[in-house]
Amino acid sequence: MKYSLRKESKEGSTISFEQVQQEPPLWKSPLTWLCAVGGALLIGLPVVMDRFTHRVNSAFLVDVSLSNQPYQTSLEALCRQYVEHLVEGDVRILGKFADRAIILNNQEFQERDRLSIQNQCKHITTQPSGIGRVPGTSLVEALSRLETEIGHQQSQGNTQPVAAVVVIQAAELVNHQQQDFSVIKSKIEAIIHKGGAVAIIGPDIDLQNQLSRQLSSVKNTQICTYSDGQACLDWLFQIARK
Repeated sequence: MKYSLRKESKEGSTISFEQVQQEPPLWKSPLTWLCAVGGALLIGLPVVMDRFTHRVNSAFLVDVSLSNQPYQTSLEALCRQYVEHLVEGDVRILGKFADRAIILNNQEFQERDRLSIQNQCKHITTQPSGIGRVPGTSLVEALSRLETEIGHQQSQGNTQPVAAVVVIQAAELVNHQQQDFSVIKSKIEAIIHKGGAVAIIGPDIDLQNQLSRQLSSVKNTQICTYSDGQACLDWLFQIARK
């Protein structure tokens, strides 16, 4: 009885050894090849997608007048969302405006700067020197400055499509002069004519209605509230990167 048990144990051991010997080398295993292909795709796909991503001349112009200061939280969130849409090689134009407009940045975006630029969004409502000396918010002035800056970029060889964000709460009188919406329309058309799209985010209901009427026939233009900001930015960069 004991002899029989030992014999079965030996035979079992021999079969197990033969089974191990018959297993294919690791490099021939389908699982190994599957892991290798998966790893290559994981590393290579983002590189390939990046090569086919169209770069843009992006712009973020912010109304920093007194009427927009209460929306600092929304402005900061919108600023961070905008930065998230940038890819290395985009031109980043940052401007602020109230009674007049000023361009604070106009350089190529680098991935290594993303975090520091997002941290700067904490100060997005800070008024630069020379802005806010008189009451009011001039959308015409902001669009004029943007049009000039985009023209400058394109004259330097940066002929990518435009992805422009103009954040404004209300277009109050500046020096007792009302906004000329026909001029606003013509300037937005001129910017879009250079390729790309324009998003106007945050206007109060009166300004929103006026802009909607004036820009209803202008392609590649969106007017959004702060609550729609993320979707508006998604739309903007999708259009500009086509």
